Amino acid sequence: MPAPLDRLPHRLLSPETRLPKVSLWERAAASARQIREASSARPFDAAAFCQAANRGALAMAMAGDTAESERSCGRQARILFALIRDGSLPAAELPRILQPWINIGRLRVIQGRWEEALAHFPSPESLRDPRFFEGWPAGTGGLTPEEADLLLGSAEGRAFVVDTHVAETAKAYLRGGRADLLAAHVERWREAADHLPHLHEADALLALHGGRPLPAPGRGDSPALTDAAVEVHAAGADPGRAGRLTGVLDLLDSEPGDADLVTVLLAGAGVVAEHGRAQDACRFLRRAADVSRAIGDEADLFNALTALGRLDPDSGAAEEAGEVAADSGYAFVRARTGRAPLPPVADEPRLAVLRESEIEAQARVAAPLGTG
Repeated sequence: MPAPLDRLPHRLLSPETRLPKVSLWERAAASARQIREASSARPFDAAAFCQAANRGALAMAMAGDTAESERSCGRQARILFALIRDGSLPAAELPRILQPWINIGRLRVIQGRWEEALAHFPSPESLRDPRFFEGWPAGTGGLTPEEADLLLGSAEGRAFVVDTHVAETAKAYLRGGRADLLAAHVERWREAADHLPHLHEADALLALHGGRPLPAPGRGDSPALTDAAVEVHAAGADPGRAGRLTGVLDLLDSEPGDADLVTVLLAGAGVVAEHGRAQDACRFLRRAADVSRAIGDEADLFNALTALGRLDPDSGAAEEAGEVAADSGYAFVRARTGRAPLPPVADEPRLAVLRESEIEAQARVAAPLGTG
């Protein structure tokens, strides 16, 4: 019996080199320092700047200030537009301008505004539309047709656009529960993007929805994690697969410990627990907690410990989760533990350093190169 899509998780679990969700205070301080160093370097260090700015914008959003996070994305794009257009950075850096726009789309998906998010995940064809980027960020005029041609003219630039469009659009359709749109999307890009684990996972969800056999094991850099993600969804739809899922998750003990592994373990533990296998679920949650401690992932350590504490009240996990939450900047952690929301980024000194570093970087870019 096919499983209704609305009863399946509306989230893709495939590996995507997720960042550990470290302490927001540490992330903000490190990103602010890197933004200052990169924007002061001559020549401007675009790679380091963008990495730090993207992480900083994410930190703002995770702290609950999505409005400032969006403004941060705009500041980053204005800086890059200015440097590319005055010749300080080569046109090969154009793909970096897309990242802050994509980040806003990801925020929309998280907020449940999936239809608005779609405009932030352009296909190569839509990127050539002169209306694309129109008015964003303010003061730049958006991406010109010539710049779009340059961006898509390189193999690296086109691959970035295609891969982002395929993966992020699939996430948006899934969040919206639109199996029809997701099916058409998967079919259109099946050959061009069959290396993407997200496409394989989305295809598997559609198979569960339509009563088709699951597709053959996926490709990509982490096939074991991708196949485990598919098995999480399959067991969620069919309790008879809970034992198989347990075996698949046990095999992941040999996988390197990273945030992608934790994502699959947490989701898998939830499904296993729902099917009455509490001891197995506790084992996977302990593994997720161990990996989260090792990589410094504060948010998922809290998630793992909270879930473990519910299943095993004598484990001490709930108490440890409380310790993790005591000074957390993550909005969801504060909400779940009854703590007051943080003030806006501009009014929280430990986060305001991010905003200040970006404004300083804008000022440096506006000044002639070679001066302060």
